[in-house]
Amino acid sequence: MRSNYLIDSKKKQVENDNIKAIIFCEFDVNLGPILKYQHPIDYISKETFESLIVYLIPKSELHGKLITINAFGHKILGYPVSINDPKYNRNQLIFNLCFVFSDYSRTTQYEPIIQKLAHYLIDLEYEMALISKERFQDDQSTLLEHLIQIKKQLNDKGVCIISISESTTIHLKVAKVKPEPGRVEDYHVPVIINPDVLTNSNIGLWDLTTQQIFNYINGFNHISKIAFEADVELNLVKACVQNLIYYGIVSLIPIFQYSNVYVTTPKICSLIESSSMQEECLQYVRKLDSQIVPSIKVVLLLYSNMCPGMTVKDLCQRFNPNQSGIDEQRLVRFGLMNGIIRRIQKYPILLVPGVTSNLINNHTTTTRNLVSYFNGKHSYDQISCELHKSYYEIEEKVEKNPSIVVCWK
Repeated sequence: MRSNYLIDSKKKQVENDNIKAIIFCEFDVNLGPILKYQHPIDYISKETFESLIVYLIPKSELHGKLITINAFGHKILGYPVSINDPKYNRNQLIFNLCFVFSDYSRTTQYEPIIQKLAHYLIDLEYEMALISKERFQDDQSTLLEHLIQIKKQLNDKGVCIISISESTTIHLKVAKVKPEPGRVEDYHVPVIINPDVLTNSNIGLWDLTTQQIFNYINGFNHISKIAFEADVELNLVKACVQNLIYYGIVSLIPIFQYSNVYVTTPKICSLIESSSMQEECLQYVRKLDSQIVPSIKVVLLLYSNMCPGMTVKDLCQRFNPNQSGIDEQRLVRFGLMNGIIRRIQKYPILLVPGVTSNLINNHTTTTRNLVSYFNGKHSYDQISCELHKSYYEIEEKVEKNPSIVVCWK
């Protein structure tokens, strides 16, 4: 049921992002701004159009710029155009072709399309006076027919190919929109997953923040440490890493500690079934200074023994992965990056706040700040990074106070 629900939700989201209507507005020298064409008919009411006239046919300062209007349950994306030429009345032709969506739709993927389409219309106006030729009624209906076809093809296929004349064919394609990356926290560890894109040879093409933090993204440093070592403001580092995540260059993993506990996920099956993934895994987890070639059998043994209560330290003491030519840190990193394992975090909880009042009053501000984090909402990773405390210091406070328990999740 859950998988069907997710499929239905994605399908509904795609349908919600479809073009609901396509409209063509023009400035008429006698009537002023008019809604010349729309499909479906009467999708935009006369009252709505009149309320939005100043945005649909705006002042010259906004000509040649993308405009998004969110009003009256509609989201309208347009690109108003003005063509200056003495052959027109008042020496100017002003029009705006717009896509209309539901007010909650994502429209980023349509911005380059509406801009490109506006330039197509400019070229067609210069070539065959497609917009201004009033004496041929057929041309007017042809423009509307083209608009109808554009809407239909973009909604049905995400691609539009329409031949307008012998020399002009409209080619449009809806780009896939990537989901927005999640929040980047101080304690997250960025790791490069697409090294071919971000290399020393092309780093100069990236923004200054990326250039400054590049050498500190090594799969071990967390965000807070990168900001400190690179001497870059923390929020700038977060924004930069979030941008790299969006472009599929970086992913985030938890901080590595030998006291960490990991568990396998159902995706372990993909490693069992895929020979190419096994090959990639063995190449990645191999200990660099070892001549021993690791085997997939040992790798699967190590992953399958990751369970609640088994720390990385316990795993190493029991199986000694180094003897099999396996780097345990790279083993963990590969598992996290591919979803084969996940980290179980520790969240301290103060059960009876009143019991620790004496503890808080008799200790420093730092201790009071530490205890304030013991509400089950903050992991050891977060507390360690935000208060600049080691795991040992946090553990010591937790162990000494019987009113504090730890939730693993």
